[in-house]
Amino acid sequence: MIEVVACSGRGISPEQQDALAVGPGVVQSSNYWSHASVDVDELLIAVADGVASSPAAARASRLSLTYLHAVLLESPQWCVDGLVTGRHIRAVQQRLSARLARSRASYGASTTIVAAHLVGARVAVLNVGDSRAYLRRAASSDVRLISRDHTELASLRDEIGFRADMEYASIYEALSDCLIADPEEADFAINRQTVDLGIDDLLVLCSDGVHDVLGNVRWTELIAKVEDPVLLVKQARAEVIAAGATDNFSVVAARRFA
Repeated sequence: MIEVVACSGRGISPEQQDALAVGPGVVQSSNYWSHASVDVDELLIAVADGVASSPAAARASRLSLTYLHAVLLESPQWCVDGLVTGRHIRAVQQRLSARLARSRASYGASTTIVAAHLVGARVAVLNVGDSRAYLRRAASSDVRLISRDHTELASLRDEIGFRADMEYASIYEALSDCLIADPEEADFAINRQTVDLGIDDLLVLCSDGVHDVLGNVRWTELIAKVEDPVLLVKQARAEVIAAGATDNFSVVAARRFA
């Protein structure tokens, strides 16, 4: 059994450009909440965050999740050990380009994506951009970031190392990689991690409207402290709103239970 809690909000932004998916259902809503327990061996959950500076950002995020579910169903032979791979994500970008790049109004539409494919006790997490995935171990309450931000700052830190005493220009917050509706933008980075998901372990996906607004320290602290996924997602939503909700925000939390 898998318990899944999901929420999203528009915040103070004029448009909701986040989308989320639990199984085949893709949701893009200004104010959304769901809670369900599903008796399945396989489940795909995902969050996509349309890049606000690109055209048709809301369509890009919504379509990317629709295409991911379709590609996974159509091409199981691309899986490794039964789990989704980067090849599925590249196929999503190709479909996004075929759909949106043919119109001047939507050419270059862009989105981040983070997805988790749960099969039994195994999970593959893929991300492009700065939407994130965290894993909380029930036995220890340890929280680990299992995605990788694809930002200019992350690339810079890879080159020169992390300096806590150094301030970085805001330009480095820009994305270095995302899904873009442009057939010439197919060479993007994909991070893939596989992990075991034990009973009562918690997997949390979110857009940057959560981890940027709360700050990674506070967000990680919340995940570690609040073991109930319903309470965690409610608390996250309340704190994001209290902090001003300056961006769209989305959270999907999944927990295996006996």
